Amino acid sequence: MLNLLARRAADVANANVELPVYDERAGAFAALRDRRVLIYWPHGFGDFVHFSYVLPLLEPSNRYYIARFGDDFTHLYDGATGITPLFSGVRRPGDGRELGAPRHFGIAFKRIRNRPERFFVPEPLRETIARERIDALLYTDYPEPLGSHPFPYHTKARHLIGKLVDPSRLRDGALERPLRSALALHAPAQARALVEARLRTHVGSGQRLYVLSAGGHTQPDKVWPEADVLAFAHRLRERDERAVVLTVDERTSAEIGRAPGLAPTTTDLFGDLDLPFAHVLQSVIRAAHAYVGVASGPLHLALAIGERPIVGIWLAHWPGFFDEPCAHARHLVGPNVYRRGLDRRIGARTLAEHPAFRYDVAPFRDRAPGADDALDALAGLGAAVRA
Repeated sequence: MLNLLARRAADVANANVELPVYDERAGAFAALRDRRVLIYWPHGFGDFVHFSYVLPLLEPSNRYYIARFGDDFTHLYDGATGITPLFSGVRRPGDGRELGAPRHFGIAFKRIRNRPERFFVPEPLRETIARERIDALLYTDYPEPLGSHPFPYHTKARHLIGKLVDPSRLRDGALERPLRSALALHAPAQARALVEARLRTHVGSGQRLYVLSAGGHTQPDKVWPEADVLAFAHRLRERDERAVVLTVDERTSAEIGRAPGLAPTTTDLFGDLDLPFAHVLQSVIRAAHAYVGVASGPLHLALAIGERPIVGIWLAHWPGFFDEPCAHARHLVGPNVYRRGLDRRIGARTLAEHPAFRYDVAPFRDRAPGADDALDALAGLGAAVRA
């Protein structure tokens, strides 16, 4: 306890910024007008994708900026509508201690009271905040309701909309139809050209790129087992002799991606290009013939982009609680989801009443979906077939 008090005292002594700090509670943020707001968003890559559905409904008189310690993620907002990304100088996701700063600026989320606070911001963010004349900060823990709220607040992002957006902006059925992302959903031209040139060294003329993301940064129980990953990569060529596989190596799938006989990972292929992860992933997904992935950030981005056959593998979550519907996707839902009763929660039940929010779900109640199931799903979407 004494050490904690000492750290807090040091944080106050080192404070170099004073701004009103808001969270999603009590409606105070929704009431802001004509402010310059930094959205501090220390969450996962998928959460960066999902916030892009919230942004278009925020109060338009404010000007918005977004940042986290982890510019690989923040670069996803390059070219986005209605917001400016700010960069911390830290590429990989962190919390500020990489720069000798207190964790999350020294702001304790549970003690946010929607009023001015003094806190510590390291450079280069501190100079940028001053230059842009930012005069408010939003820091939400982005709660995950997991279907505990009915349509139209059934997803994680939509639940947050109900907390951050003035009710007057939600009239006229704003939430009764699928939401649009504020993301550009394209990497900058120079980054795209570099990725595409490197892809040509891996995917020959006449071949077709399949992108596979089997892991993520969070729950181990949503990772596709290595045996299924290897079986998928090997059997795919039996169905499509033109197929080439590239694996997205987030933290928990890096070792899977380097298993003997499997294709290179995104790090293997692009690691020396010194490009943000967001730019590489956007470009790779857009170059893909088809995409297969578990419920992590890359899948959420693929669903936002759409336009190609997508197979989602949901081993721990219900798809309708996270993403807006995508006409090109089929979702394979594993037995743990049904054992937890996620398909019976009010969010799923009320969602089923709205035809515009159709999710193509293949239920696997007795066993986890495997390689052949993913391949069959791709075939049903027009991929993984001989041509």
